[in-house]
Amino acid sequence: MNIYLIRHGHSVGNGLGRMVGWSDHPLSERGQAQAEAAAARLAPLGPMPVACSDLRRARMTAEVIAAAWAGAVEPDVRWREVSCGTMEDCPWEDFQAVPGLQAAFDADPLGACLPGGESVRQMMARVVAAFTELCARPEPALAVVAHDGPIRAVLAHCLLLPPERYWTLATDHGGITRLVYANGWMRVAGVNDVSHLA
Repeated sequence: MNIYLIRHGHSVGNGLGRMVGWSDHPLSERGQAQAEAAAARLAPLGPMPVACSDLRRARMTAEVIAAAWAGAVEPDVRWREVSCGTMEDCPWEDFQAVPGLQAAFDADPLGACLPGGESVRQMMARVVAAFTELCARPEPALAVVAHDGPIRAVLAHCLLLPPERYWTLATDHGGITRLVYANGWMRVAGVNDVSHLA
């Protein structure tokens, strides 16, 4: 099974310098172009099911990709980015203004939460559960449109990295990561391919 993990295109929220987790921003013009480029790259490899985060920036990207095969998308809340809680859409400067918050993240970057939000560790657990279910499906190929955090979580899981190595991974908007799953083994065949965006 080939599994393609695609980071959603650039969103309106990405350019605002704010904390964007579950904030539901649409794609920007640049993001729409990135989605179309990813769709053109994947079109010859399908048809295939397209799962996605239910947030607009991911769903819009997924719909562009699925349209190449006249398919529908499969939204799943477990593919969402980490929740920023009550600090969604707040300027990053507000993070420094909350007493003790920086110290909490310095002490436990994976376990600390923004007020009303979730930790990276919690996000990783739900994403790995969703990913494990996908791996049990019978299709020869699948696509998942998600966010940087969930894609990093899957990569860390597949590479058997210690959780703290999550922070060493990164993806670009519209980037495509390819995994190959066969006979109980997972192979990371390509990470963050952006050649179609050039």
